[in-house]
Amino acid sequence: MAASSIQRRVVVSATVAMTATILGSGGLIFEAYRSGARSDGENSLTSIIELGAERAVAESIFATRAGNASVPPERAGPLSQYAWICWRAGEAEELCRSTGFPPVKVPLVESREAGEEGAATGLQFAEIVGEDGRHYRIATASFVPRLRGLASLRRGEGRASRRDRDRRAPRPSEPPFLPGDQFLVLAMAPMQEEFERSAELARLMLIGGAGALLAATLLIRSSVRRGMAPLGTLTRTIEGIGEGNLDESVHLAGAPIELTPIVDALERSRVQLAQSFAREQRFTDDIAHELRTPLAGLRAALEVALRRKRSPEELEEVLTNNLSAALDLQQIVDSLLLLRRSGAASEDAQGVNLREEMERAFEELGEALEARSLTVAFHAEAGAPHLGLGAPAVVRRITTNLARNAVDHADVESTISVTTRADSEFATLIVENPSEGIRQEAADRAFEPFWQADKARSAGDQHVGLGLAIVEGCASALGGRAAAATADGTFRITIDLPLA
Repeated sequence: MAASSIQRRVVVSATVAMTATILGSGGLIFEAYRSGARSDGENSLTSIIELGAERAVAESIFATRAGNASVPPERAGPLSQYAWICWRAGEAEELCRSTGFPPVKVPLVESREAGEEGAATGLQFAEIVGEDGRHYRIATASFVPRLRGLASLRRGEGRASRRDRDRRAPRPSEPPFLPGDQFLVLAMAPMQEEFERSAELARLMLIGGAGALLAATLLIRSSVRRGMAPLGTLTRTIEGIGEGNLDESVHLAGAPIELTPIVDALERSRVQLAQSFAREQRFTDDIAHELRTPLAGLRAALEVALRRKRSPEELEEVLTNNLSAALDLQQIVDSLLLLRRSGAASEDAQGVNLREEMERAFEELGEALEARSLTVAFHAEAGAPHLGLGAPAVVRRITTNLARNAVDHADVESTISVTTRADSEFATLIVENPSEGIRQEAADRAFEPFWQADKARSAGDQHVGLGLAIVEGCASALGGRAAAATADGTFRITIDLPLA
């Protein structure tokens, strides 16, 4: 799968979130406006119907009896400003409608339960589009008039106007409606202006929202690009780090908090790499130094031997010296191979008695102990030997090197102390030897390859400075650790191996 850009992910995610926010908030604002306008329109229709339903019913009945299909606006009372229709409940045909009723397909108005006399009840609302394409709001209600309602509505008319009305429509022999008669009233108000305002608001919100979204996207992209700029700086810094300039620290001025752990981790890695390269460089230099001396001795001896004819005795002496130098070279090479192959030391791991291994190692060095009048004291904490987990051959190399180092560097006629103990995780082996004039540097550099406290670096010396380095490498390969310390003229090596 192709890698995607973090910058693109952030910009897309932020843009989607902004789009959802703008659409959601815009939709809520628009719906709130529409709901408010709808509520105002319905409240207005409700008030007009409540005020003018009785007059509309009465005028519809008189117009019907006079043979008229419509009522002029001036006679519709409060409903004169709206278009309206009146039905008698239970009858399919309408009684009358207002003059100039717009070309609208009137929805079916079903009868409903009669309410209190003189009050419009069962109000229902709908919105329709007329044949002329204009928008209207419709309200329907049930109305049961009161018998005294008509008289009260006509009480304000003068005698002349009553005579004029009587000429237009003969007075019936019975009242226009009976007690309990139910009528259905429909009032319709134009809402084209409201619809156009809503459409204009929606258009403005759409254009404004698109502009705000575009501006926000550009701002987010610019901000993300500025925020990601330190990554580019960090990349160039890392690319500039090589084997030749590992001393330059990984530093990012003004790095955001999120990048601080990465910068710190890279700096730690750089330090470790620098230390590793430095160790490898010293290791290579030390190998060259250690091999140069015996090889130079071999070459010099052979060149001298070849300058003139030699007697068999002289040739034998040359060969003997060369064999000694070759053995020294072999010891160095074997030690280097063991040091580099210690990574496989955990194979065939089993429990090994550390005290028994140390006793065996000192027994092999019995002549050296006797020659220097050294004694060995063993101590076991908790009164029992402890088992360390490891390959027996590797553990034996550790104990042999520890014993040889202690014997070679202990003060004459002193006592070497060997202590074994264990805790919940490790079996510990501690070897201490008195060494007059020992310095802290001996502990600090004890595990560096080819380093020797007495600076003895001759081919004839039995030591090449790899013993403790091999000890530390083997212990690490077994999952353990090695430590060196000096105190009160005593040199101490502590080895921790996993508990068997």
